[in-house]
Amino acid sequence: MNKVSKILSSIKEQPITDPVVLERFDSFQEYIAEENQKINITSITDPVGVATKHFADSLSLLRLDVFKKEGQRVADIGCGGGFPGLPIGLVRPDLRLVMIDSTEKKIRYVERTAKEYGIEKIKCIAGRAEELSAPDAEYREKFDIVTSRAVARLSVLSEICLPFTAVGGYFVAMKAAGADEELEEAKRGIGILGGKVVDVVEVPFTFDCDKSDFTADESAELDEFSSSRRVLIVVKKVRPTPATYPRVWAKITKKPL
Repeated sequence: MNKVSKILSSIKEQPITDPVVLERFDSFQEYIAEENQKINITSITDPVGVATKHFADSLSLLRLDVFKKEGQRVADIGCGGGFPGLPIGLVRPDLRLVMIDSTEKKIRYVERTAKEYGIEKIKCIAGRAEELSAPDAEYREKFDIVTSRAVARLSVLSEICLPFTAVGGYFVAMKAAGADEELEEAKRGIGILGGKVVDVVEVPFTFDCDKSDFTADESAELDEFSSSRRVLIVVKKVRPTPATYPRVWAKITKKPL
């Protein structure tokens, strides 16, 4: 068993047990390392780093009850190299994914990768999120779940993501140690945009695997990831977003709601 599959199968809170899926994740890590030599997608390419910071972290979304229903339409905003969307697509092929990023080369990479790994229910779009969710845009309030990782502070991210979220749907922000502070400063804006915070979920990672073939640095990396705080902030869309939002990016970042 390779290091990637060893790690993913050993997560007590959310183990992957299907050997076919584990093999695909082993291959995916190697693919990321190879492709990253051609196009700069991520600074993390080593097996332990990819398995934890990209794969396990992305898949933690699937612990939430809002993901239990099959066939939902899910948007990954500012998807970058395809996280969290691509790992989710490998585990949950029933979900209809839309990957959005403003960088054309990254979206084309995500598109190629999805094809390489047989993720069929996926659409990859290069464009600015605030334009794609404008009041008259195709993707305005069309998604059951909207998520984003490592894009911006929650006060900014909410104005980017909630306009994509259908009324009755959910926006899930993936956050780390500063989640409480970010949530406090974003609460007012979330309300203005039609959202209501319904849950703040701590995401622990407990690894129960034999580390005998791990280097000292790899073991330390695994321990550091396990001890770091990760939080999923779940916002329900309770009413439509006013037509004045989202604003242009410069205004969103200069004066968050």
